[in-house]
Parts: sequence; structure tokens; C-alpha cells
Amino acid sequence: MTDFLPDEILQRIDQIRSHMVSEKVDFFISSDAASVRYASGFRGEPRLLFISRDKVVLYTSFRSLPWARQQTKNVELLTCEDPLVEICNRLPGTGIVGVDHNVGFNRMQELRKRISPHDVVASRVIDLARQIKSETEIALLRQSQKLNEEVFTAVLPKIRLGMSERAVQGIILAEIAGREELDGYSFAPIVAAGSNAWEIHHLPDSTLLRKNDMVIIDLGVVFQGYASDMTRTVCLGKPTDRMREIYECVALAQDRAFNLVRPGVTNRELDTVAREVISQAGHGRGYTHGLGHSIGLETHDPGLNLSQRAAEVPLETGMTLTIEPGIYLDGEFGVRLEDTIVIRHGGHENLTSQSLDLLSLDL
Repeated sequence: MTDFLPDEILQRIDQIRSHMVSEKVDFFISSDAASVRYASGFRGEPRLLFISRDKVVLYTSFRSLPWARQQTKNVELLTCEDPLVEICNRLPGTGIVGVDHNVGFNRMQELRKRISPHDVVASRVIDLARQIKSETEIALLRQSQKLNEEVFTAVLPKIRLGMSERAVQGIILAEIAGREELDGYSFAPIVAAGSNAWEIHHLPDSTLLRKNDMVIIDLGVVFQGYASDMTRTVCLGKPTDRMREIYECVALAQDRAFNLVRPGVTNRELDTVAREVISQAGHGRGYTHGLGHSIGLETHDPGLNLSQRAAEVPLETGMTLTIEPGIYLDGEFGVRLEDTIVIRHGGHENLTSQSLDLLSLDL
């Protein structure tokens, strides 16, 4: 397991503090696993991170201290019965305290009561820092995707007609579990055969694989904390002309997005260019999700959704995201293709090397 160099953590803290200034937050408290890991290097529990303009303090238990000492850099480590009491003792008479934006209602009410008279607000200061990846993070994402493709390649020869979707999912999970370099899977693999693809995040069930089925396989792994996410659609035999037509339409939509993506283009513009290809081909009804999402320490990292329903945000160098258009035909089959990219100066880098050609398995 790689521990980040002190300079990497210091740069992250500097970015977080910069966002604290712009978001008008004087202090920040986080218990979110990915955010605490990002800001301190700590990947254990219990955890509560306190960030001020001049201090970073991690509260954990005495049992976790040996690991916290190994994993953290430039962080004060403390154990105490009630970290909030200790934090309140650090706070001056006034100031705004930010907390994780995903804190539940009851927890937020508790925090406001206990930290009073200070204002407590939900804030995305760590999320904003996490949107832009360092070259160290990009290298980990690249390796995560490489290993993900190795899993996919190893699984394909084991697929047989008559297997259930759940059995194929089991093969994927067993392949991931057998690789010591992996932390695990980044989400439960999706295996959707034939008409089951209509449910875009289909939970594999007892449906049996049949000759000439189109099968969507969506899988991801975690390598040293960083997630990968890839989708390919394979045919279990010989694809029909209609299958090829739908597949080529999805591939064209993805290619149009690749051609447009660069710093300054917005998430909505990217979604639109791919959506127009599918709509003009007459399949707009069968494409109901966004074009992609941020990826990093989480499969759906905070920050960016490529969707018309999301707030419009310009792409920036260092952002990492998926590009995954799809068409799903009710009662027939579906096609989705998903790659992971990094926004670079003037364009992008594709971290996915798996071929986008329609793969026909001779079963």
C-alpha cells in the first residue's frame, strides 16, 4: 500500500485551505472516509478530521494510533473520549465551521447544537480540492484501470452459455479477490443480458445467458484507494444488423464526446454532443442517464456529473471522469461503452486501453 509523500499531503491541505477562504469557511470538520484519507492519508477508523488555517488534527482511537502514525503526514494525532469537546475548546469566539456536505439531518442538528454559538454549514471544500487530481493520483487511477482490464480479459474465456448473470458476476468477484495487489471491487459488477439491460444498473439475477445475447458488463476495482470503472458490451455469438447499428451509434456518440472534451468545455456541452448523436438516430428515448461522472477515491467522486440536470461546470485540467453513453431497447437489449479520461491541456488522455470494437464470443 502506497503512502503519499509529505509534499503531496501538504499540497492538498493548501488547496483545501484555499477553498475554505473562497467558500468563507474558517474551520472544517470531516468524518467522510474518502475525504479524511485525501486530506491526511489515514484510511482507518474511527476518524474525525479538524482543519483550521494553521492546524490539521486527526482524532482516532488508541487502537488505531499505530496505523495512523504510519499513514499520516504533517497531521497532529489525538485520542480522546469526545473529539467535539476538544474541537470546541480550540475554536475562538466566532467563526464559521464547515462540515461534510453529505452529513445527515440528525447529525447536522447535533453538530449545530454542540458547536453553538458558531455557525455550522454544509461545505464542499474538500470535494472541490478532490476534483483536480495530481499526477500521483492520475498514476494510481491509470494502474487501477489497467488492472481492471486484466480482470475483464481473464473473465471473458470463462463465460459459458447457460450460466446465470449472477454466476458471471461471481467469476468477476473471484478474479478480483484472487489478485493480492487489489483492495477489492469499486462497486458490485453489473452483468445485464438481453432485455435486462433496460434496467441500466441491473442487479445480476438468475437470468441465463443465451446464444446471440448482447451482454453489458460493467466492472471496477480499487487499487491503493483509487477506483476504476469500465463498461463493455459483448455478443454471445453473432450480432444481428440491428445490434451492430445500435453498437456503432453508441460508439459514435462516445467518439464525438472524445473529440470535444478539453478544458473550458462544460459538462452539459459534453453531454449534449453525445446525446444529439443518439437522438438523431431515433434512440433518444433509450438513453436516459448522464454521459459520465467524476472518478477518484470513489467510483462516483464528488464534483462533476455530465448531465443536463447538473449545474453547469467548465472542465479543468486534471479532472478525471468517465464517458459512458448507452442505448437501451425495452424488451430487446442494450449497449453501453465506458472509458475513463483525464482532462489535459488542449484535450484529454484516455486511461482505458480496452478495445471499443464489438467483441463477439464464439460460444
